[in-house]
Amino acid sequence: MPDVVEAMGDTRRVLGVAVPERRVWWAMAAFAAVCIVLVGWSPQQRVGDAGEYMAMSWNITRFRPPALTEEDIVRLDQHLAELEPGLKDYRGSVPRLPSLWADGRYDMLHFWMYPLLASPFVGVANVLDVPDTYGFAAFNLLLVTLVFGIVLRRRGALAAVVLCCSPWWWWIDKPHTELLIVSMIVLALLWRHDRPRWGMAAMAVAMSQNISIGPAFGIYCLAVAVEHRRALVATARHWWVLAGVAAIALVHPLYYFWRFGSYDATVAGVGQGLRIPTVTRMVTPIVDPYAGLLMWWPGLLAVAAVGGTVMAWRRVPRRRTAADWFVVWAPFLVAVAILFGQAQNKEPAAGGTFAMLRFAVWMSAFAVFGLHRDAFRGRVLRPLAVVIVAGSVALSLHVARPSRPDVWYTVRPTWVADLLNEHAPRAWDPPPQVFLTRQWRMFTPIESVANDACTKLLGVSGRWPEMCDAPADVPADCAQAWFCYANWNGDGWWFSAEDDIG
Repeated sequence: MPDVVEAMGDTRRVLGVAVPERRVWWAMAAFAAVCIVLVGWSPQQRVGDAGEYMAMSWNITRFRPPALTEEDIVRLDQHLAELEPGLKDYRGSVPRLPSLWADGRYDMLHFWMYPLLASPFVGVANVLDVPDTYGFAAFNLLLVTLVFGIVLRRRGALAAVVLCCSPWWWWIDKPHTELLIVSMIVLALLWRHDRPRWGMAAMAVAMSQNISIGPAFGIYCLAVAVEHRRALVATARHWWVLAGVAAIALVHPLYYFWRFGSYDATVAGVGQGLRIPTVTRMVTPIVDPYAGLLMWWPGLLAVAAVGGTVMAWRRVPRRRTAADWFVVWAPFLVAVAILFGQAQNKEPAAGGTFAMLRFAVWMSAFAVFGLHRDAFRGRVLRPLAVVIVAGSVALSLHVARPSRPDVWYTVRPTWVADLLNEHAPRAWDPPPQVFLTRQWRMFTPIESVANDACTKLLGVSGRWPEMCDAPADVPADCAQAWFCYANWNGDGWWFSAEDDIG
């Protein structure tokens, strides 16, 4: 593929790996330096699920299982207490769920692949007697810098900057899996044509950390098999690589089958099973006015939309077989599968983020199809893209700098959400947990609530918010539902029952 070779620049190889040219190294070094400065200004603390990842990694660095005994938990709390005041908010970091207790050890609700990969860096942090979070920060920084360099070589500087100098920054110093998952998806999408086995391995790592990516992994592998066919298994080494990919993908369900007879901890621990989500729930990470990608990262979508349109317009039509069409549309199917998987989460508004849904970060990976250097040539498109990207970087530094605290439970509703709720409340019903959290501005009390103008009400078990007049003529299905939206249209109320918090 000449375009791939050209995009890779210098084709010198070391141990079979292409070595990038000097300008790419300098760009990667500059990006890493900016990230290091941002991390240095950020106070170290535990957010969201970070306590689980820190606990598992701490145990792994001591060559113990990722599941913890009571003695392990006592030693971990003692270790974290010794790091104060450099580390804050560490208490209660290990949930003791009776349903996840076996053989004297507590497993976590999240898998241990990410803590395992970060554990060497955490071990170094322990030797240096600095907070364990710096070990995760080092791993995150190394991973994102690698992605920055690969995107730079294959898509160009604009793509690398808009994708990596972005809300990704907020997670750089956080023990959270968002950067691992989105990085693996980006690499898989970029490698699917010329490095398919590497792409499958990247998707397998993402799936091993979060089982909801399983359907997307299956579609990706099928598309790669259709495109490359026998070339995937041309040699014995290829077979061994594919066996390794299968092992990575299966380690998550096999581990929990061995421990609890289930394929995932959320099923064994909190009884969360498969459900068929609504279209609204699936697209929430992208379009939700409170926490969606469009609201908090508009520059990415703007540049990707322009670039994708230009590339599609320039593409020369040609005849394709059904298999060809499947390969072409496979990334879209993978994206839909990921949206379906994230919609299984019954608490989409959980913490561990500055304001944007964590699942929206996953979806940002698919912007690589519109972020191509060839799309932004000319006196109009290139300056336009530069302006949009510069604005995107500035916005990211403002709202998603690593030093910004986890404000999910205190941040105000966005102006777009307020505008819609007041003037077009029927246009969008967010997941009830999102509406509850943002309107109450606290940790999700399950109580009826409304916007300030009382044009959008959320009833809970038939009870309506006291600050507004209760709607009249409430349908029976709405009164009996766990949640129900009442939207004022100027003449009367429109009702929408919701049976799930997410």
